[in-house]
Amino acid sequence: MATAGKKTGQPDDKARKRSASRMRSPERREQIVETTLALVAKYGVPGTTLTRIASAVGVTTPALYAHFANRREILLEALEVLIRRRSTAHHLVTEGAPLERLREIGHRHSELVASDDTSVLALFEFIAAGPEEGLRETLGERHLGLLDELARIVEEGQEDGTIIRGLDPQQIAWMMVSRAWTEDIAALMGISHAWNQERSNQMLELILDSIAAPTREETPPTE
Repeated sequence: MATAGKKTGQPDDKARKRSASRMRSPERREQIVETTLALVAKYGVPGTTLTRIASAVGVTTPALYAHFANRREILLEALEVLIRRRSTAHHLVTEGAPLERLREIGHRHSELVASDDTSVLALFEFIAAGPEEGLRETLGERHLGLLDELARIVEEGQEDGTIIRGLDPQQIAWMMVSRAWTEDIAALMGISHAWNQERSNQMLELILDSIAAPTREETPPTE
């Protein structure tokens, strides 16, 4: 007979905590990071306290210190995971002409936004975090790293003659990121119906058309 106040087949808090305590260290660390990302997306960085993290994971607050030195270390690890996840498109698109790779990276970001992935919420909560959290330097460095990856693709295109030489690869990278951020902001504001996929794709093509080197057929004959 089930005890009053409990549902048959559902573990109580003690059973859940016993199960949690048996988790190996790497698994526990990953669970803490994933839980932290979900909490940041929901409550923001200030609201993601050690108490809240521990409660969501199912351990005591002191138990977190077996895996991380402090709250900032947890947040930094979560930020690293978040950036790796959101930069997957850059690393998966490794073949094809530079312009096509830039186009594919743009499309993959659109797919990520359309999937209602909560990573965009977490990212902007990290961006909005105050300087006292000690995250800005890492966030800025990782963002510049993503820009460098895009700039290197542009440089490849300039070397093979498919992208206009003399253009600033970093500026082009910022243009690509600006288009991605427009998608992010529209999704966060709930106005993706206004900044829809068609308009976003048109913006992407405007960027790519503006940097594409003319083909031989397009080059006017010299007199």
